[in-house]
Amino acid sequence: MGNKFVVLSDIHANLSALKAVIQDFKDKYSPDGVILLGDLINYGMRPNEVISEIKLLSLEFPIICNLHGNHERALIDSEQLPRFSSERGRTILEYTKRVLTRDSFEYVYNQMEIEGYSELLIHGCSILCVHGSLRDVYWGKLSPESMKDGGYARYDYVLSGHSHIPHHVEMFYSGGLPELRGKKRTVFLNPGSVGQPRNQNPSAQYLYWDMEAGLFHQNSVNYDIELEQSLYTDEVDVFYRDRLFKGI
Repeated sequence: MGNKFVVLSDIHANLSALKAVIQDFKDKYSPDGVILLGDLINYGMRPNEVISEIKLLSLEFPIICNLHGNHERALIDSEQLPRFSSERGRTILEYTKRVLTRDSFEYVYNQMEIEGYSELLIHGCSILCVHGSLRDVYWGKLSPESMKDGGYARYDYVLSGHSHIPHHVEMFYSGGLPELRGKKRTVFLNPGSVGQPRNQNPSAQYLYWDMEAGLFHQNSVNYDIELEQSLYTDEVDVFYRDRLFKGI
């Protein structure tokens, strides 16, 4: 396995944003693989097309992990529906259920990692890939406070999504090697959201990670927001259409 990875999360059925990101990293980088941290579907109007695009991507680049996010989890487990913060969130999931093809549903159910997390060992480094957090793998949101949880100390890197806000935080826990002054470093990385950013930057966002060089490059890519907005219908709340322009 190589050292260079593209990390994508929270695409949310936004095909225009996904295509722009793929073209951007093909132009800039030569990744050895792609890491997907969940929420391919919902909120956007083109879940089938996004899944098809990910299938095509997998023919060019190895998919190192492909996690269920809370939206994939809610799709197959109706007991998750009350966890949406608003009725509009539950309503748009019903839209997604109606339009998903059999092939797309089978991809979500059989080709993605249902546990919501994956532990990797790459070049001797322990890596946690998780949609949410250790305490709640689907719905939890990592914050500087929750990163103090000593359970993360066993990992060298923690890659997470769900918040739709990019971050790069380095935490130092006690119990490390004496030659490192007893400190154990864990690097937390969030690529932000490809299709529904919430950091007041409407551009599609992703992470390029070069392990060997110690490079973490947060990328922000313009895409045709108006095209994606034009696809929304009266079946879903206009909130999901309008937020694309503001990045909220």
